[in-house]
Order: sequence, then C-alpha cells, then structure tokens
Amino acid sequence: MNTPEKRAMDAPALSYEGATTIGAIILPEAVRLFTAQTGLPFGTIGGAGADAGFKAAVEGRATFGGVARELTVEEKARVAGQVVIGYDVMGVFVNGGHPVKALTRDQLREIFTGRAKNWSQFQGPDRPITVYSERLSGGRATVKAFQGMVLGSEPYGPLKELDDATDCIHEVAQDPGGITASSMSFSVPGVAALTIDGAAPTLAAVQSGTYSLKRPLILVTRDVPCGAAKAFLDFMLTPGAQEIVGRRFIPAR
Repeated sequence: MNTPEKRAMDAPALSYEGATTIGAIILPEAVRLFTAQTGLPFGTIGGAGADAGFKAAVEGRATFGGVARELTVEEKARVAGQVVIGYDVMGVFVNGGHPVKALTRDQLREIFTGRAKNWSQFQGPDRPITVYSERLSGGRATVKAFQGMVLGSEPYGPLKELDDATDCIHEVAQDPGGITASSMSFSVPGVAALTIDGAAPTLAAVQSGTYSLKRPLILVTRDVPCGAAKAFLDFMLTPGAQEIVGRRFIPAR
C-alpha cells in the first residue's frame, strides 16, 4: 500500500552541505520539525562553507547547498533551484572593553586592507590592530560577503586566519586590539559589535536600511526541486520554520 509512511521509508534521505551559519544554527531544529511533520528523512548536515556547499549541490553530493551571501551570475546559471530562507546581519566585533564603539565603512576598509595599523588612528588607544578572519582560501561566505560589502575590489591586508568564525570571535574576546567580521548570531560575551556609519546592527536598523551589512541565507539545488526536496524548501518558508530562522536571523517572510 502506498501510504505516507511507506513513501517516507522509500524516500532517500535529504542532505545539506555549506555555510555553518545555516547548517549549525537553523537546520538542526528545522530538520527535526520537518521530519516530525512529514516523516521524510534528513541525513547529513555538513558545515564545510558556502563554496564547498555550492559545489556539493551542483555535483550531486548533497541535496542542498547553503550559501550565506549573494550568488554570482555564474552560480545562478548552474543551479535550478534557489530559495532565500532569511537574512543574516553581519557584525564587526571588537573586544568588549574596547573604547572605540563606532566606525564608518571607509574606516573599516582602511583597517581590513591593512592601511590602518593602530587604534590611535580612530581615537582609540595606542595599540596595534589585529584583524582576525576565517581562512581567505576556505571558501567561507563571510569572507566574500564582507569583502563585497566593505572592501569592494580591494584585497584583504595582513590578518590572522583561523578555521571558523567562532574561533575569530573567541580570539577577539581575549585580544584588546582584535577586530573581526562575523554573523551577529555568533556573538559571545566579551565582544561588542560596532556601530557602522551611525547605525547599530539591530533588527529595526536592518529593516529600515540604515544598517546595510546583511546577507541572504540561500538554499540551492542542482535540479528543479521535486518530491522531498521541494517539500523541504516549501517547509522552510512556512511559519513554523520561519519562526526558527527568526530566533537568530531576519526571516524571509
């Protein structure tokens, strides 16, 4: 008999690879709710980064690729399915005890390109600036998104490269001269998010457009989504799933 239970048993497990912003924070709870509601299985949830996730989806090694940045024109041409499930607010973090509380985007560009080297250049203490970042060659969405929004065509300057955004955040919490760009969802005690161009990274400021450092959270599929894959993408835009997204991010709906 072709019952929903039998169809669920016969369906191959869905899988995800990509941005940890999506895979580590949104999907664990969303997947549990999805499977509870539909009976459809969901297997692996990876966190190798946006570029690796996009490649895994295109090559058929994962049902969904997670990209926490805008897709390029070339990338859009290589996937048949793409759904924005929410928006992530990016913060620029310094040590919690740092006296500098606000910078402009131009000043950030000076810091992250390496032209500015000391906090005294921004009415701060006479202390060297240490920029922390996820590995530039790691294909992480944060690296590309921040470069596109702040640095433009300019390359990053000297910095300390670490494996993950959470590592960078924890280093800044211990380093009075540290600074890093990361998802606001990774904020921890001991760091403070700067006001940028006069706007703090709050929901109201993002929605009004006064705080512009935000990026889309996108699930992509190689083929036109159907069956269980379409069911999951549809589910991610339902009120229940969007409520999960909205706990740490800005929901798409």
